Formats: sequence, structure tokens, C-alpha cells
Amino acid sequence: MTRQLHDLRLLIVDDSASQREYAKALCAELGIHCLFEAVNGADAIAVLKEESIDVVLVDLEMPVMDGVDLIRSIATQQLAMSVVILSAKDPVLIASVGTMAEADGLHLLGTFHKPLQPDAFKCSLLRFVQEQKAPTGELSADGQDEVTALDLTEALAHHQLSLVYQPKLTVQGLLLRGVEALARWRHPSKGPISPGVFIPLAERHGMIDALTRHLLQQALQQKQRWQERGLKFHLAFNLSPLSLADASLVDWLLDITRRYHVEPGDLTLEVTENALLGELADAIQTLARLRLKGFHIAIDDYGTGFANAQQLSRVPATELKLDRSLVDKVASRPQQHTILSSTVSLAKNLGLTCVAEGVETLEDFQVLEVLGVDQVQGFYFSRPQTAEDLVDWLKTGLSQCRRGLLNSNQN
Repeated sequence: MTRQLHDLRLLIVDDSASQREYAKALCAELGIHCLFEAVNGADAIAVLKEESIDVVLVDLEMPVMDGVDLIRSIATQQLAMSVVILSAKDPVLIASVGTMAEADGLHLLGTFHKPLQPDAFKCSLLRFVQEQKAPTGELSADGQDEVTALDLTEALAHHQLSLVYQPKLTVQGLLLRGVEALARWRHPSKGPISPGVFIPLAERHGMIDALTRHLLQQALQQKQRWQERGLKFHLAFNLSPLSLADASLVDWLLDITRRYHVEPGDLTLEVTENALLGELADAIQTLARLRLKGFHIAIDDYGTGFANAQQLSRVPATELKLDRSLVDKVASRPQQHTILSSTVSLAKNLGLTCVAEGVETLEDFQVLEVLGVDQVQGFYFSRPQTAEDLVDWLKTGLSQCRRGLLNSNQN
């Protein structure tokens, strides 16, 4: 059974009494009361040898034994598995120590600059209770080079991250309903880095909010350019489940959409169904505020997690996105067809727009059409494209898709 925040046993290691009291106050607000303290690395090791600790909050600058040496000792002596790193030093230095901790086999829940923000701290602990432990070595898409938090920090600073866009089409008539913005990273020496690598990396190092805001600003700037050219369609953007704990997210979204003259109703924020697990009340609070302000909410990758219909019914969502695992080859798999059919019925019963991802064949599309799916996206229609290529596709590619579908129906 997944543990809850109030079950955690934390060790706070900091030579500053005021910083320890501040961390304890944050823990108390989260309902965590099983706390231990240490004023330096040597004291921390003594505590760790006597007590079973879930998470160690480590300050880097301490007398006797600093945080760097403490982290190495924790790893080599296997005194704990999960750490949160905190310091007032350069963020690049903090990220580097985080990379060291992961290389040593520790589960890094976050690397933060002082003062520790309540939302960031809560997000790091939620990673622990949701048991989202990731591999210690992150590989790029070609599987050759390791990628670190320092690499990602430099990527943000030097604008190495970009977006591509995949069309979302209505099943009836293949009308363009919107596009989904998808993040891409091409490292100058390591080449393309998979989102499956750098998104979890950002989550573990407390960088996900910065990454999200950086990319969303790009997406809204592009949407404004499309609007100025008379192109009006919805924009979908993925949110990390951890971002739902960011109390400032809703107000920031309102400000940035106003800046780029984008209506909230033209922006769909996608969250995976795993966001419905664990601290459901917190997720619903943020999602409800987003809906009240006019944003649309999509439950993404539905069918890959463990959210049930009851949890789904509690979420103020407007859209349910069926994961490609439910869609791919459904035309030739009767059991999968049955599961997909019941899921589409669930979406309709809840009043949700039903979107199928990963459509790659005509046969699968025809099944989706019969089942009454509302929208589709996938390689059968279009791969993710740059903003300019998308405009060209709208001029010629979309009409080709329609003609191809018409010809297949006539045959």
C-alpha cells in the first residue's frame, strides 16, 4: 500500500537552528511529525545508525562534516535511500551534487535553493510516497551518453529546448480541433534527448516548474503568432502531476495567457491519470481552480495507470485521452476492442470529450469511428511537426488525409 505523507520519518540536517525550525514547521503543515534533527554530517550519521529514516533533508554547508561528504557516506554505508538537497549556493553546484548522489545510487527527491519553498518541498515528498523511483542513470534517446541535471540547467539557460506540434482532428470530417505541444531537446554534443529522460530528470531535481513555464511560454507565443495569421485552434500542453502542487500555477497561467492574448478556453492542460493517485485532494483543488478560470483539463494516457471510474468522476476534466496501448492494433485484438469500447462509453457517460492517441492505421481509425470516439491524433494523420511545417501541412496534408479516407470508404 502506498504510504502517506504523515507516515514519513524525516531527518533534517542543518547547522542553522532557524533553518531546522523552518523545515520542521513545513513538515508539521504536511502532517509529518516523526522528525529527527542533526547539526552536521557526523551527528546525522549517528542518528541514521540508530533510526530508520525515509528521507534525509541535507544542507550542503555545515561544519565538521559537510553535506557533500554526508551524502557520500549515506550512499556507501546504505544508511538511507532518499535525500533532498538544499543550499544557498549556486544552483549549478546544487545540481552537480545531485548528480553525484544519483550516481552513488541514492534516490534523489529534489535539489533546492534556499529558502525552501513549501510547494517544492511537498512535491519532493510526494515523489517518495507515490513510489516514483527512477533509474539512477538517465540515458539520451540514442542510449549512449548520460544526461545530468547540470545539462538540463544549461539547456534552459541556452534555449536548447523547443516544441513540436501534433494535430488533433475530429473523427467526423477530419477537422482540425487543436494541436498538442510536445517538448524536444537536442543537446549540442549528445544529440536528441528523449522527453522520457529529461521530464523525470526535471521532476527529481525540482526543475519541473521552471521547465514547464519555459516551454509553455514558447507555446503561447507560437499560438499568438498563429492567431495573428488567422489560424485559430486549441493548444494542448502537458503538466507534470507535481506541478499541481504549485500554488502559484493558476495565477501565473492567467497572467501569461493575457500577455499573449490567448483565451483560457483555448488552452487544454493535460495531466496523466497518475495525478489522480496519492494526494487527490490537492490535485483536484488546482484542477478545479483551472476549470473555474476557463481552462480545459484532459486526463492523459488513460489506461496506463490505476485510476478508477470513481476517481475519474471526481475530477473536473473536460477530456479523456485514450493511451496508444488501448488504440494500437485494436482492429485485430478482440479483447482490446472490448476494453476500448467500455472506456469510450465511460467517457461519454461522464460527459467527456474522448480523444484517441497513437492512431497509426486506417483499420484502427475505422474502429474508433464506429465506437464514437470524438477526436484522434497519431502518425496515420501527422507526425509532430515544427510550427512552420504545421502551417504547410494545413494547406496540403490535411486535405490529402481527407481524400485518402474518402477513397478508402468508397472502396
